[in-house]
Amino acid sequence: MDNGYIVRFIRKDEKADEEYYYLAYGDALSHLALFKNDDSGLYKRIEIVDSRSLRLPYVVLDFQDMNCSA
Repeated sequence: MDNGYIVRFIRKDEKADEEYYYLAYGDALSHLALFKNDDSGLYKRIEIVDSRSLRLPYVVLDFQDMNCSA
C-alpha cells in the first residue's frame, strides 16, 4: 500500500513551494510528467517525495538556466 506522495514545485522566484498530494505513486508521476518539457522558467525543480518520511525524492526534474549569453 502506498503511503502517499507529494509533488513539490520549487520556484525560482523564492515564493513558497507548491505541493500536491497523491495517494498513488503513478498519479504523482503522471502529474510530474506533465511538466517534463516545461519552459515557463518558473521552477528550479520539481520532485516527488514520500509524504510520510519526506526524505530523498524519488524523481526530480531539474531545470537549468537557459540564459546562454556569450
